[in-house]
Amino acid sequence: MFRLSALSACVRFYASLLGIAVIFLALDAGAFVLRRLLPEGPRRRRLGRFWLYHVARFSVRFLYIMGILECDLRGLAAIRQETGLVLVANHPSRLDSLILAAALPRLVCVTKASIWERPTLGSTLRTAGYIRHDSLLKLIAPATDSLKEGCQLLLFPEGTRSRAGAEPGAFQPGFAAIAQRTRSAVQPILIETNSPYLSQGWPFLRRPPLPMRYKIHLAPRLPAPARDEASGRALVETTETLLKQGLTQTTLRDT
Repeated sequence: MFRLSALSACVRFYASLLGIAVIFLALDAGAFVLRRLLPEGPRRRRLGRFWLYHVARFSVRFLYIMGILECDLRGLAAIRQETGLVLVANHPSRLDSLILAAALPRLVCVTKASIWERPTLGSTLRTAGYIRHDSLLKLIAPATDSLKEGCQLLLFPEGTRSRAGAEPGAFQPGFAAIAQRTRSAVQPILIETNSPYLSQGWPFLRRPPLPMRYKIHLAPRLPAPARDEASGRALVETTETLLKQGLTQTTLRDT
């Protein structure tokens, strides 16, 4: 019986990877059409985000039906239609962006240059107005434009994914500089998961225990900081503390 259950999980997992590959090809195809029909500008970016949001929702639903992924996204309902927020989240997995994109139609994410330049998916992110992270100086202007367009700007201030079972790494101050420049409130988001899949060092094809469970929490919102070094530093420290304490509390509840 155990062997049959393990075989079923294995088949479902790898069939789901194939299904997601097909979905992402359709995602890129839709972005390609948008780029051919519309010039670069707010309208194309808005439609790109609309397309990405609905495909992300379909992807998460597909993984749920396959018994791979269970997501509790109710915590994000309160901010779904808000504009001009800087969102800051911990980063346990490469699935984080997909899951958040499935819940937040106004989302724009700051991504690594290596992802932004990929021939697949990268073109979709560019069409949707996602922002390439080369340096803080190059990040400020497009981030400001996105917030002015009514988007929610998502950053993972660790700069990379956490290792499974480890607390988030030290936070980089870029999100605080953007919040100061744009006078935007900062909304910390806590991503809680029981799965090590696609955490730092986890291979893409290695099957994790199933189902993978994710729950999203909103930490207390932080007001826009003043434009001085001390306020920016305090914002980084407070945000880091809120998310690390949140992870510690959820871990204690589960033990």
